[in-house]
Amino acid sequence: MGKGNNRSLLLAGLAAGAYAYFSKPENREKALVAFNNTKTKFNAYMDSQKVNKTELTKAGHSEPHDIDDNKMVGEGAMTSVHYYNESVQDKNKQSDSNDTDPIEKKLDTENE
Repeated sequence: MGKGNNRSLLLAGLAAGAYAYFSKPENREKALVAFNNTKTKFNAYMDSQKVNKTELTKAGHSEPHDIDDNKMVGEGAMTSVHYYNESVQDKNKQSDSNDTDPIEKKLDTENE
């Protein structure tokens, strides 16, 4: 006997066994329930693996290969630095030109 004959004999035996098992209605019902349960579990597992990345799930977790996101993060960092330079440092320069510390100035106005 060759390999082809062994495979066909095996398949014929499996088919005969499946026919004998599924010939009873209660076995068909059990198999259908087991199949439906397995299908439901598989679909639930696949749905749990599909994580849609929204802006909220992505926030703070930048991916190294997402060029646009990294560019946006870099621009955002520069925006905060630019804001600090304009608002805080410029105020400090103006305060230094008045030779009065801003905290002392605030305390003076509160005490009056």
